[in-house]
Amino acid sequence: MFDVSGADLIKIANESIQGDSNKIKSKFAIIIATAKRARQLIDEQDERLYDENPLTVAINEFKNKSVSIVGSDE
Repeated sequence: MFDVSGADLIKIANESIQGDSNKIKSKFAIIIATAKRARQLIDEQDERLYDENPLTVAINEFKNKSVSIVGSDE
């Protein structure tokens, strides 16, 4: 099981976003973002995937702020 919740990921993602209009408000947005990141890792054949699940790696990246979520217009 993951040690971070959807609400925690929303809070982490919103820490770097300026202005209320761009804040992430739904868990669905976090789910889509982590799934897209997991797919990127698979496509890149990231070496971390030999030891871990791609979704776990993606969630940990968001949690550790090594990647961030940007809107489609950015």
